[in-house]
Amino acid sequence: MFTEEEIQTKKVKRYTRLAIVSAFLLAIFWPLGNFFFWIFAGASSYFIFLAFYYRPRIYVNRSEEEDFEFNRPRGQQEGQPEPSSTIRLAPRNVKLIIALVLGSFFSFMVILMIIGFVTGGDTQTNTDDTVINESRELLDTDPNNLDALINIGNGFYANGQYDSAIVYYDRVLKIDPKNSSGLYNKGLAFYSKKDYKNSMEYLRQCISLYPDNTDAIMVMGDNHYSQEQFTQAMIWYKQAYDKGARTSGLLNIMAYIYDQQNQKSEAIRFYKETLQQDSSLVDIYNRLAELEPKRAEWYKKKAAMRK
Repeated sequence: MFTEEEIQTKKVKRYTRLAIVSAFLLAIFWPLGNFFFWIFAGASSYFIFLAFYYRPRIYVNRSEEEDFEFNRPRGQQEGQPEPSSTIRLAPRNVKLIIALVLGSFFSFMVILMIIGFVTGGDTQTNTDDTVINESRELLDTDPNNLDALINIGNGFYANGQYDSAIVYYDRVLKIDPKNSSGLYNKGLAFYSKKDYKNSMEYLRQCISLYPDNTDAIMVMGDNHYSQEQFTQAMIWYKQAYDKGARTSGLLNIMAYIYDQQNQKSEAIRFYKETLQQDSSLVDIYNRLAELEPKRAEWYKKKAAMRK
């Protein structure tokens, strides 16, 4: 027969193992969504609670006067076993156990958040893979589902697998040759591969069908800019700007081209407009200090405040 202490020790070991397994599963399945997070986080917390609750807690009955030098009842000689009447299981402090479990749980959550922050790229990759898998399941029942095909292509693009992305954008265009996302995304994928000729071919098709697609217009400019064809690039950037595009990236590159072409007033104008979109760009303050020496000190102070 096992003593009550031995039974509790076995329970503690069992629940500790289950808590570790639950925590391990939580680390694996956490990126898949909140459902798995709360399932395994709850299980882990529950098993931690049980492990604390069933841990053996033995104390010596100190109702007799103690020998403080040796910490045993007066009259008991060293090496003698303690009288059985002086040993019993201590009552459980449930509030203390709950506090310990909650403390462990929140510490565990902090560790997970740190891991998630450090491995943020991996989490994004897992998310992209999940989208790809879910979209593939959708294609099993609806092979011509354009949204699923585009999602799979976008997932491959996000992972840097441009050739695989293009395969799925091709499937989109076979079903719908005028599909805006298919044309733009395929042009963008070719641009990312530095295949500028094919990129511009599909972007031109997209712009001719959808002349207000400023994203396609800007990537056309990027194609020329990457080939150091700055005059042609500016033609496309101006089109995007005139149609309402105001991203800090577009404004900054336009300012830079004007700057290189010695069009000082336009460069200053667009540098300042860039800062209206993103005031954290320290290099622009430094460049404006050179272009407007009378206000150089003010620009330098602004730059120092944002370092």
